[in-house]
Amino acid sequence: MRGASIRTPDQRLRVFVSSTLAELAEERAAVREAIERLQLTPVLFELGARPHPPRDLYRAYLQQSQIFVGIYWQRYGWVAPDETVSGLEDEYSLSVQMPRLLYVKAPAPDREERLVKLLGRIQSDDTASYKPFQTPEELARLVSADLALLLSERFMSFTAASDDHPLPVTDRPQHNLPVQLTRLIGREAELSTVKRALAYSRLVTLTGVGGAGKSRLALQAAGDLLKEYADGARLVELAPLSEPERVPSAVASGPAIPEDPHQPLAETLAEQFWPHALIFWPAC
Repeated sequence: MRGASIRTPDQRLRVFVSSTLAELAEERAAVREAIERLQLTPVLFELGARPHPPRDLYRAYLQQSQIFVGIYWQRYGWVAPDETVSGLEDEYSLSVQMPRLLYVKAPAPDREERLVKLLGRIQSDDTASYKPFQTPEELARLVSADLALLLSERFMSFTAASDDHPLPVTDRPQHNLPVQLTRLIGREAELSTVKRALAYSRLVTLTGVGGAGKSRLALQAAGDLLKEYADGARLVELAPLSEPERVPSAVASGPAIPEDPHQPLAETLAEQFWPHALIFWPAC
């Protein structure tokens, strides 16, 4: 591409999200949240406040991304003057060199003919993952689980970088804990109990009714003890998962544990977590 290089806000792994805008606004928001939960950078063009971003702009951002997520429903997308295909199809064509996770919303009674042809092309592409979905919530769960699996399989040793701006591989943050906007008040005794339990046990489980504050207590304990563990702390969200077999991949994605092809991932996790401590709190 000619001209100045257009760079994304940071140098984390970037996930390019391709879709039409208005009809899939809720889905795009759900996918953005799923990507950010994995500490990746979503690249979505509504952030630029342009309904139809210039071709050079989305091509530059796509060129600097490492993963492609395509979301499709009924509209084929806008075709710019002097162009033969929409930006939606152009983005798909240009993503051929990166892992592609593609999702198609159903039902779609008014799907445009050109999108039907594009989806036929996508279905015949054996290099891309292709899954149907119905709701934004289902899409978020699929994207979260698929990205976690992709990261564990393909990006644990990722060191690729642009010529003039290499990606940092040694400055990875020691935690992904969310920022707490308020102080934890009135739970000092429970907090001390959790910390003492972590000093003597590898696994500590917090139980209680929904809304009792298990998550807040666990996050506070993890934050307070962050410096006690050389590898820091990682939060792994299991609530979006609906299939038990996806749990090991999701857990592995948090601390970036590579999968050993010679043994089940669950065994690899058991080995890697020794002698680390774990806090677990069920939803209810």
